[in-house]
Amino acid sequence: MLLKIQNSIRIPDHLRGRNIHTNIIPTVCNLKNMLNKLKSVNGDYKQLKQWEKRSYQAYIIDEIKEEILTSAIDDHIDIIKNHILSKNPNDLGPCCIDIYLVAYVAETYGAGKDIFFQYILENGITEKENSAGAIWQVGKGDGVFLGILNEDGSIHDWNFFASWIKGEPV
Repeated sequence: MLLKIQNSIRIPDHLRGRNIHTNIIPTVCNLKNMLNKLKSVNGDYKQLKQWEKRSYQAYIIDEIKEEILTSAIDDHIDIIKNHILSKNPNDLGPCCIDIYLVAYVAETYGAGKDIFFQYILENGITEKENSAGAIWQVGKGDGVFLGILNEDGSIHDWNFFASWIKGEPV
């Protein structure tokens, strides 16, 4: 089933109307660290660092905060994935869209950090290698944490991406 989906899915450069080349803001906070911090401060948003707040806002965690705080850490991945799929991509912030951008480049141009950097710089998403590195780090890192990307940025969970692209739940 997975192979069939992989061969039938085209990864577009727009995600249900969202241009994946705009509003890409480099940040260094990953989803896993933000969720751990959120749990450690009992959900007190004010105690998050500025970069943690960016991740929190990008994933619209406010809508699922109580579920995150009252669930086991092992359940967080499914909660976040289902939440992403339930949202209009235009409402999601840059950290979340970084995942899609990493996957798009890996599946369209080739996997790996070097190809990603080249794509980011050549397409004017940023002119700075440090910024390209932050986009890669967050997109790949969050994608791997969620189990939807491989370490090289290629897609691991084709079912998730098919649902994300089509706007359907898994």
